[in-house]
Amino acid sequence: MALVFGMRKLNETEVAPPKLALLRIASMGETRGMLFCGDCLDVLEGKVEPESVDLIYADPPFFSNRKYEVVWKDEGEIRSFDDRWEGGIEVYIAWMTERLRGCYRVLKPTGSLFLHCDWHASHYLKVALDSIFGRQNFRNEIVWRYKSGGRSERFFPRKHDVILWFTKSDEWTFRPKAISVPRNVCQECGTTLEKWNNLKKEWDADGRVFRTVKS
Repeated sequence: MALVFGMRKLNETEVAPPKLALLRIASMGETRGMLFCGDCLDVLEGKVEPESVDLIYADPPFFSNRKYEVVWKDEGEIRSFDDRWEGGIEVYIAWMTERLRGCYRVLKPTGSLFLHCDWHASHYLKVALDSIFGRQNFRNEIVWRYKSGGRSERFFPRKHDVILWFTKSDEWTFRPKAISVPRNVCQECGTTLEKWNNLKKEWDADGRVFRTVKS
């Protein structure tokens, strides 16, 4: 079973719990599942059995200190949520830690957590996850790079998000062939490149392919 959820804080004017999350539960390999609307901590504690989940992907607030608004459906209704935290980073991390502990509780011993965050608080969240899952169970910091947005004249562009991957133990599932991309294929355009890993492709007198370090 897999859990996919996005956490957000609601504004005081919205009629809903003050800390709300959408959480989807689906069996591995299936496209259908259950959708809960409510505080993800309540769902994790009341709807999900301990050590029953194979994988969790979480997309929480990023501690961006911004208010977000979106136009909802064809009626043009405006929905908004705040990613601003009275009390600062300590309050945010305490809120996140409680929910990450809930994630740890429902993961199977062979389960994995993927936490989506960015530069605002990824370093704080990494420390929190180290304390919950154990530093030895950190597997990867996956960088999601993008090109949108402007450029600063004072620092390098902050054009990437981070996905922190932790496992519950030293046994987990990983299928690299399912996600691998050949090194000689351009990931942006799909073109097959003549060079592979900086090695030039050549042919011998019998038509056999070999590669050299010659530029």
